[in-house]
Amino acid sequence: MGTCRSACGACFQGLCSPEEKQSQPANPNLRLVFHGGQPFLTEDAFLGGMPGYVGLVDREYLTFGPLTLHIETWPDYRIGASHWPSGRLLARALAEGALPEVLPAVAGLKVAELGAGPGLPGLVCAKLGAASVVLTDLIELLPLMDKNLLLNDLCSNCHSETLDWLAAESSALAFANRQAEGPLDILLAADVVYVEEQEPLMGALLALMAPGHTTLVLAYKNRNAGDREYLNSRILPRLVDVKFAEFSTPEDGLTEIYVGKFKPS
Repeated sequence: MGTCRSACGACFQGLCSPEEKQSQPANPNLRLVFHGGQPFLTEDAFLGGMPGYVGLVDREYLTFGPLTLHIETWPDYRIGASHWPSGRLLARALAEGALPEVLPAVAGLKVAELGAGPGLPGLVCAKLGAASVVLTDLIELLPLMDKNLLLNDLCSNCHSETLDWLAAESSALAFANRQAEGPLDILLAADVVYVEEQEPLMGALLALMAPGHTTLVLAYKNRNAGDREYLNSRILPRLVDVKFAEFSTPEDGLTEIYVGKFKPS
């Protein structure tokens, strides 16, 4: 069970005995919260600036080959605040160098992750020596991305930015791509192909990828016919020199990994 960080007191009031309530720390910044009889301190809610819309917070260590990440997620918030199979599988494949004939080496390159959430693949790239990594997602997930950068001591070559796919063309990252320092080398995208987000996703890809230069690394988990149709009819036909591999683990099943660049104009 994760830790309740909303600091509203509801969990404490509802789940602990009168004796336990009396033992609550005098320091108001150290509120005891009980879940299933297990006490947790919620000082991070105050010291770390935890957003008020966050309830449960989980932290765990995830090992991908030689790399270990300390990851925070918000499991009772939105789906983008948790990590999902394709993100874990792509992170593992990158960390282990499992698909050298398909996945590019990232050391020294400019990398961004689209719809990063907790940011597993992007954080792995930062640990593998990417020159820079930008984790992107909606504005309400910025604190989550920033927390994971801090937990993994990756603020020197990695940062987070707001990116609404509907306004990707006017985003800071799209603007930076048009400047003298050049466009992104690699754009990571794991578990991003959904029926509800199809057209916004294509807009974001067009805004962030320099045709003939930026390499898209797309991890896709087959869920329904609509998503498959969109992948096959709208995304893959735009790519050249496409490489493909399947990667799986017993825990997370199988993901399809597509690597390619947009066709030059």
